[in-house]
Amino acid sequence: MKKTERINDLLIFLNNKRTFNLKDLMERYNISKSTALRDIQSLEQIGMPIYSELGRNGRYEILDSSILSPVFFTVDEMYGLYFSLLTLNGYKTKPFEIENIALENKFRNVLPENVRNNISIMNQVLSLEVTNHSNFSPYLKEILQGIFTEKVYCLTYSKKETNKQMVAQFIRIHSKFGQWYAKIFNIKTEKIQILRCDKILLITETNDFKSKKLEELLDYLDNFHKEPNAIDFTVIVNKQGKDIFDKENYPSMKIQSDNENFIITGYFNKAEEDFIANYFLKFGQSINSISPVMLKKLIYDKAKSIEMHLNSL
Repeated sequence: MKKTERINDLLIFLNNKRTFNLKDLMERYNISKSTALRDIQSLEQIGMPIYSELGRNGRYEILDSSILSPVFFTVDEMYGLYFSLLTLNGYKTKPFEIENIALENKFRNVLPENVRNNISIMNQVLSLEVTNHSNFSPYLKEILQGIFTEKVYCLTYSKKETNKQMVAQFIRIHSKFGQWYAKIFNIKTEKIQILRCDKILLITETNDFKSKKLEELLDYLDNFHKEPNAIDFTVIVNKQGKDIFDKENYPSMKIQSDNENFIITGYFNKAEEDFIANYFLKFGQSINSISPVMLKKLIYDKAKSIEMHLNSL
């Protein structure tokens, strides 16, 4: 058996193991001790986290962070995976920043030369438009791992230039226009909130509160946002307004065609008045009508505020 075939078979053989001995490899592949040692070095070079223990039998432990996959990919599948990596480059922060770099290095080290060359060309000629914010979110990895393990955290976050604290359990993270957001369950208020991830200054695990099952929290998400005093709205826009909506909209909104116009319907909570005014201000003269009147006034007041600011310059 050639070395490359043996290394691939080793990856499959060790997939569900946490420990192994040199003797295991020597007997399985009928190889010498020195060859087995070189094979282990090859596994370490491609990223398998192996920890050696002293002893006559050469015992090794595979660290828990290792997940080995006995899956072989076609060339087109490798192109698809690398394309997925490129789409993440538009984000200033990613949940697994270091791991993405290591994965890209593995691509370049293990692929055939012709495939490597084509991937280099893909990197040069493929441009993906992503709204890249300068805001840094340092806890994306911890947030995602906290969701998997259903942990409760003490959070420190920034709100209107003031630091606040909260005890919460993370439910979901999502990206919108290059910005990361987290949906969380506030343990004390028993309500679901949304935080911008770059506003989270510190997270510390706590065992003082009982966590909820993720399935239970996910069930809350469908109806958590609309409050009893939420205000419904209808805004009619032209084709230009439809284009603006397509580029930026939110789960509380929907749009439908009405002859040559388009009807945007939705709702906003009392605490979101400033947000909704800023949002529809972007539509400018593409708006044909607004209901209720209070929303029209919110947008008008926002425009007047901008006008007064510009006049004061």
